Amino acid sequence: MTRVPLQKKSALTVILSLIFFLVIIATSSELVARTPWVEKISPYRSVGNYHYQFEIKWFRLQDYVKQNGGVDVIILGSSLANTGIDPDVMAEAFYEQTGVNLRIFNFGVEGLTVAPNSVTAGILVARYHPALLVYVTEMRDFVAGNGMAYETRFLADPWLQYELGNFNGYGWAVDHSAALQHYLPYRNWMRADFLETMPVYLVRNKYTTASGYEPEFAYGRDLDANPDPNDPNEAANFQEYSNYQIAPARLGNLRTILDLKQDDGTPVLIVEMPVHSSFYIYVGGEGVHQQFQQTLASFIHFNGGIFLPAEACNDIPLEGRSNRWHLNYLGAPIFSKCLGQQLSILADQQNTDFVNVNMGGLK
Repeated sequence: MTRVPLQKKSALTVILSLIFFLVIIATSSELVARTPWVEKISPYRSVGNYHYQFEIKWFRLQDYVKQNGGVDVIILGSSLANTGIDPDVMAEAFYEQTGVNLRIFNFGVEGLTVAPNSVTAGILVARYHPALLVYVTEMRDFVAGNGMAYETRFLADPWLQYELGNFNGYGWAVDHSAALQHYLPYRNWMRADFLETMPVYLVRNKYTTASGYEPEFAYGRDLDANPDPNDPNEAANFQEYSNYQIAPARLGNLRTILDLKQDDGTPVLIVEMPVHSSFYIYVGGEGVHQQFQQTLASFIHFNGGIFLPAEACNDIPLEGRSNRWHLNYLGAPIFSKCLGQQLSILADQQNTDFVNVNMGGLK
């Protein structure tokens, strides 16, 4: 009979004891993290994604669905959607026209163009099966290279890859562990910029409403004055948006969103954001904008979507804008009310109230 040396027995005992201890700690942490007490003292959650605002929206939507029993309409887009649409105002306007209460959530995320949003759209529709997906866009969304830094970093995230079906241990652990989700908001506590970035996260978390709207409190200046190509402060915009062309790859991303109607049965409404008319100076004038609208409308209709051009909701006063692209807290309610009214017209045309009855995909 072979005997195990005493030293090896001791080392094995230590290793097994350590593993047992770690399992106990992990299990205890997980149990504690799932208690209402932890939710009260540390309501912040993260999946380790670099984009704090995406994470705020991700968990805010989960809470919204739990509290409301589902979601009927999900709004996607960049920061223009984030600060430009108040779902509560939109839902109220729809109710006034139809008598139907819609559950609407704003998942607009700063910096994300149509490319990463086409990925997010698939994940959200598969998880929540909304009765309508609204994608808010404008001309810059279709410029090749615009937002690539955000896109590359966002799509490389291991947790996001796990959500897309590419299994990895980190993504699985984060997706299933409440303890990790409560720890990860503070993961960068040793970084030199932590005291700068964390307050920004806390402020955004505070001001983002239960339905996903984050108001903008800034006011734009001299927006009615056309931008000057000789102004050094405007040089970057003229360089990026002049000689405007729609990138075919971006249309491919938009098709991915539109295909959700066939893949999941979710109708898709594409809304053009009513940017200030002075923006079109950058791209070459209103004629270029009209050509963009014609191309986009034709593409959307061909692929089974619905297009709402900017002119449908363009009655935004100057004081309702924070710059040539974004609406502030005064402009957002005006735009949101118009969207709710337009949605009621669309509901009548489509003979539907957009109330979600398919909640089987909820996780």
